[in-house]
Amino acid sequence: MNKLISIEEFQKSIQNYNNFTVTGFRWSGTPQLLLRSIRESFDHYGKPNNVTIIFTSSATDPGIDHLADPDLLSCSYGSYYGSIPKIRKLVEKNLISGYSLPQGQLSLLFREIARGSPGLISKIGMNTYVDPLLNGGKLNDRTKDDAIERIKIKNEDYLFYKKIDIDIALIRGTVSDKMGNISMKNEPVKTEFLSMAQAARSCGGKVYVQVSRESNNLLSPNEVDLPSHLVDGYVIADNIERDHRQTNKYSHHEGLLNYGDYNDKITLNNDPVFKKIIAKKALEHVNPVSNIILGQGVPELVGVLARKNKEVYKNLLTFMESGVIGGIPERRPDFGVAFNPSAFLTQDHQFAGFNGGHIDTAILSFVEFDQFGNINVSKLGKDYFGCGGYIDICHSAKKIIFVGSFTAKGLAVEKSKNQISIVNEGKIHKAVKNVKEITFSPIYHNKRKDEIKIITERCIFNVENGKVILKNVFPGIDIQNDILNKMEFTPQIEI
Repeated sequence: MNKLISIEEFQKSIQNYNNFTVTGFRWSGTPQLLLRSIRESFDHYGKPNNVTIIFTSSATDPGIDHLADPDLLSCSYGSYYGSIPKIRKLVEKNLISGYSLPQGQLSLLFREIARGSPGLISKIGMNTYVDPLLNGGKLNDRTKDDAIERIKIKNEDYLFYKKIDIDIALIRGTVSDKMGNISMKNEPVKTEFLSMAQAARSCGGKVYVQVSRESNNLLSPNEVDLPSHLVDGYVIADNIERDHRQTNKYSHHEGLLNYGDYNDKITLNNDPVFKKIIAKKALEHVNPVSNIILGQGVPELVGVLARKNKEVYKNLLTFMESGVIGGIPERRPDFGVAFNPSAFLTQDHQFAGFNGGHIDTAILSFVEFDQFGNINVSKLGKDYFGCGGYIDICHSAKKIIFVGSFTAKGLAVEKSKNQISIVNEGKIHKAVKNVKEITFSPIYHNKRKDEIKIITERCIFNVENGKVILKNVFPGIDIQNDILNKMEFTPQIEI
């Protein structure tokens, strides 16, 4: 059976369904054509409507922002909202319901749904804002239903992430044969496409795939990533530039698919001095023979510096939450892919490994930290950014290095002869008495005695037993004027 369908056939088939899930990591793996077609169907026919969208990572540019209309979209389950500004605004204005749940737990939840389970049992997210003891991941007053419960198993507390019914799964592949077998051969991320398709099937739902081309011959079994029995129909994206680019920057780049030497053009030339200082200090605390994961922002610079010193860090293996292993992670707006990758995993398998303790060191950004060592990265003022994979990664890593500027909004720093001077101080202090939202809690790590550091451009703190300890002040920095006077609490000092 030929499962090729037109966009018009796709639109007709999905009009009476409500719960949609979609793959994508920023631009990569995002079925732009399918998402735009949903919006066009709504604009022309008023259907589908009252839609719930479920996504692990933000399918962007515009991606799921195509659905940003309160008459079309009623509820959003996702991890990171920072790159979908239109949907984020609907949530912030209380026009739709919204949940921000850990990216890895959402991806693993698809596996549970696929096997007919009522949900996912996990410790990840406890003592953070997704914990029902805080707000259960709810983003506004409109959001009433509980997505997570606390349960006890043998007198031990766990979180229970509830099953979400799926009517339609929207997936992107590279090529399909006429039977509907799908290969992901040119996709620079795998996402959680297989578990998502299986989950939709287990719910009695349908699976639609966007591809860039059709093969005249049956695909070899070794080429098939998504078998035809899980596919209800596929559409061909004729306009690659508009609908099927590999990333925001690249229509197609072999360096994102193969191991080689493609990434030498990645530089730090345009980054401010304070970010370079932080990244260099962070790299000094990384074991050259280890598995590390790098987050967005300043952590992106760490990978570049490691590349420039590749003789020392030749045995440093980088992991990305998107499923990419090895290589040098690309920077925003293409965060999530890497040049010279050594392997691709689906996102749910990647997080399964993270949760199992496969990561030695995590280097992640922070928005603010408080007297107890709690970190906020998910809420900035009134803006809900969500956690992405942050909560999963923090929970599982053996060593965590949080990196960021000591102050924000206006900070300027100079460095000469190993002396650091604050040229202009930032207006926002990031060492606060209590964070606005707890994205990371050290409680679990205190029990395991994991190493936790906060590295800024002027000093380094350790977090131990619920205390923030000032351990290192950089040359040129005045401890009273440049550090203590800029904090809402007094740290323990061990210099």
